[in-house]
Amino acid sequence: MTKFNSLAATLAASAVGLSLFGGVSQAQAASLVPSTEGEITFGVVNSLGYTVKSLAYDGMAASRLFVDDKTTDGPFTFTKLDAGTNPDGLWFRPVAVNGSIVENGHLEVGKFNFDFGTTIKKLKLTFFDVEEVGTLIDNINGGVGSIAVAPGDDSNIQYVFLDNVTSFDLKAGIIGGDLFPDTGDGVRFQIESVPEPTTILGLGALGVASAFGLRKGKKASQAA
Repeated sequence: MTKFNSLAATLAASAVGLSLFGGVSQAQAASLVPSTEGEITFGVVNSLGYTVKSLAYDGMAASRLFVDDKTTDGPFTFTKLDAGTNPDGLWFRPVAVNGSIVENGHLEVGKFNFDFGTTIKKLKLTFFDVEEVGTLIDNINGGVGSIAVAPGDDSNIQYVFLDNVTSFDLKAGIIGGDLFPDTGDGVRFQIESVPEPTTILGLGALGVASAFGLRKGKKASQAA
């Protein structure tokens, strides 16, 4: 029974170690969405240390990009909310421009280049409400090939992870399409720098080692 209790205690300590250090690592994840609502200024290094450029979207003029939180008005008020694309929190909200803002900002579509000026080991891209084929990531680190974001049900959330990335182009949403030929499919997105899983596992293993170390030390003390 004593051996069983010791093993149980060790496993419990291991679980705490994994949970604790995993929480710390997760807390170190850094959102790359600016914390202030408003329109993104293109071509200049922002407060988070990277630049965004606007790209032509399906033959249209360059797109606009906003940081938007549906729960507040912010410095820019969209004239109409998309009933299916209004998640809580701060999200990038793209708006395509063709002489005037497409659908008065109702349709969230656009194409942009993100350049971090350095290599980020792992990026997490979160997409909200991708229901139509057309949202994709390409020109990663200036290379060829692309990653298409799979469509899903209404208000779905999709994740894409990029390793060792310095830059990429992102096309969000689609004008027209098969499912919504009249309105198109609007998409919001977030970008986050996340720790590598090996870091979390390594710290968890450290917690296990610590548990064994404490047990050994206690036994030595009792023997003395």
